Amino acid sequence: MKIIKNIREESKIILKMDTTDDLWYLKNILNSGDIISVIVYRRIEQNDELNRSKATERKRIMVELKIEKIDFQPYTDKLKILGEIIEGENTGSHQSVFIGSDDEIIIIKELSNEEYQLIEEAINNYYKNSIVFISMDDEECLISTLKSYGLQDIGVIHSNKSGKDYELKSNNNSYFNDIIKTIKNISNASSFIILGPGFEHTKLYNIINKDPYFKDIKIYDFPETENGKRGIYLFMNDKKSENILKESRIAGDEKLIEKFLTNLNKTNLSVYGYDEIKKYAMENMIEDLIISEDVFKKPETRELLNIITGNVHVISNYTDSGNIIKNFGGYCAILRYNY
Repeated sequence: MKIIKNIREESKIILKMDTTDDLWYLKNILNSGDIISVIVYRRIEQNDELNRSKATERKRIMVELKIEKIDFQPYTDKLKILGEIIEGENTGSHQSVFIGSDDEIIIIKELSNEEYQLIEEAINNYYKNSIVFISMDDEECLISTLKSYGLQDIGVIHSNKSGKDYELKSNNNSYFNDIIKTIKNISNASSFIILGPGFEHTKLYNIINKDPYFKDIKIYDFPETENGKRGIYLFMNDKKSENILKESRIAGDEKLIEKFLTNLNKTNLSVYGYDEIKKYAMENMIEDLIISEDVFKKPETRELLNIITGNVHVISNYTDSGNIIKNFGGYCAILRYNY
């Protein structure tokens, strides 16, 4: 994400989307009732017979919308916004717009400190590396990319292992070739983390390391007790992942939730629930406020954010961490100290 222009005295900011990750950030910055200006393309009506046979022309126009609904589909390349046109052609009618990477949007609202924080995080994430996980055993391989809001599954590849017909001594070349073909189609990958139980992950690692295609990409190989998504989460919670994932949002969220749960069981430095957290916030005792994106936009959350002096963490719904926070009602916190 980039800030094209920020006119604070007019409560107006122009943002340019650079990656699909930016759409998750934008979704959490915008609210129902906010005003945005975007470019849309309208069909030009053709009335004569000569023009009917031609491709329909489209006109590029700017419209100002009052947002009614925001539809974010994770792991897609568009954010859908439905609103009422309040300025421009067809004022008063409803319009759906789709924001994708490389699009610009003008937001007309007074942004909160936390919303500015999300924008800054999105800007910083643009410069971070794209990490791909290859989590496998001798039967199945899950390929996922690491996003700011969770893991995007690229696909599952099967070895077609079938008892006596499966020749381990052949190194299962077809299985490995299918995996390599898939990961070569992933754009902007800067590192591959291969992991899993058994020996297949190391065999694949050795093959990839000999392929000139991957000479500028970092390749890692780690044994793990499980494969699939569970294996990836186990890896992210392990100390061996710290140097590789130290700047990723999802890894930071995982470690923060682990700290919250540990404190909850051992030190009494973790609390949850809106009323309980507000009580501690009034005493300036909150070190980390952890909230789900479901409650981030609620009016009562805004009231809480106005008195919080600690760090604020908005957790994506599309991760295990997000599910844990939702199970605690959407509001969790780690205290600086207890009474």
